[in-house]
Amino acid sequence: MVPRARNTLARNALPIVIAGGGIGGLACALALAQRGFRTIVCEQAFEFGQVGVGLQVAPNALSVLDALGVGDRVKSEGLLIERMVMNDGIDGQTVCDIPCGADFIRRFGNPYAVAHRADVHGALLQGCMALASFIELRTNSRVVGYANDGASVRVQLQDGEILQAAGLVGADGVRSRVRQQLVGDGEPSPAGAVIYRALVPAARMPRECQHPFPTLWVGPRAHAIYYPVRDWSEFNFAITVHAPPDDTWEGETDAQKPRAALDGWSHEVTQLVDIQPRFQRYVIRHRAPIDNWTEGAVTLLGDAAHPMVQYIAQGAAQALEDAICLAEEVDRADGDMPAAFLAYQAVRIVRSARVQISSLMLDRLYHVSGVERLVRNSIFEGRQAADYYDRLAWLFTAPDYVQRALADRTQPDALRRLG
Repeated sequence: MVPRARNTLARNALPIVIAGGGIGGLACALALAQRGFRTIVCEQAFEFGQVGVGLQVAPNALSVLDALGVGDRVKSEGLLIERMVMNDGIDGQTVCDIPCGADFIRRFGNPYAVAHRADVHGALLQGCMALASFIELRTNSRVVGYANDGASVRVQLQDGEILQAAGLVGADGVRSRVRQQLVGDGEPSPAGAVIYRALVPAARMPRECQHPFPTLWVGPRAHAIYYPVRDWSEFNFAITVHAPPDDTWEGETDAQKPRAALDGWSHEVTQLVDIQPRFQRYVIRHRAPIDNWTEGAVTLLGDAAHPMVQYIAQGAAQALEDAICLAEEVDRADGDMPAAFLAYQAVRIVRSARVQISSLMLDRLYHVSGVERLVRNSIFEGRQAADYYDRLAWLFTAPDYVQRALADRTQPDALRRLG
């Protein structure tokens, strides 16, 4: 990696424009800045913030945050969980119990955490603000189009302004405007499910539900999960329910439909619906993996490149991995964006597609009924911690490019330059 320095000139004469100031966009800006590249982050909202509530932060995501220098803050504000538990929604029996203690941390290099999404986003935002000489943060600046111009790109904002850039990274989410021009595959498809989300004050949570870890309940055509956030002051509670593809209404609603979806389930989970009067309802959308998300000096990142259903809790983690990988390739190509973006895509496309496909496969595993439900439960019988770790290694082990960034960060010279 080229020396990281706050007070030296940027390596790129034209900035790299990043469309979208969410977790992926800010991580990309921070990773590039730490390698000496200047960026402009264009956020369409009037302020930088993060929509959403709870976020599961797996070891591979924490390793990226460590490499970016913000991991300690996320771990201090989140909850480092002791285990992951999956229960059968019908009979209440524990199906799967994965310890996340010392052996887990030794295996994957980091714990498993749960946090409020805004806390992760806030840590990245502070990191970007600390490198203001390399990162320009713009609000009310929606990227609506671009024109490739050889080794550079002209980026058009909604207000008509044109930014001349060395490259454009579309990190603008599942409905990415950059993707629509680059790929042209229309609106993301409904996945046949909706999610009901709520933040439940800890004072209202039944004591038997206040576990220091995520508790997942699975059953016919639905699943539910809850876990503490914000220093145990609140619990994130989410219920995913099968729905017709044309059922696309979103907004605030009462508990009637999520409660009906869990009819006949264990009292431990249904009582949580009964105490929560209102939910936010969202349609789950996704896209099939694609074999190209790069065009000249333009590429995609995170949900813009590989949107996935949330069943494997890896959307943010995969965006973070994208960010580190992209920055490494830009560094390696010394600012040749078309070459760097193609190299980044070549590294990331198979892994991200595997996570997309694996997430969809969990839909069937979670939501089966009848004898298939009993078969599902039997699959996990007798598994030991090491068995679970072996099966999770492909996902939770930090990829080579993340490990290289971590190793570079621990070098004394790099630490002096960052200080």
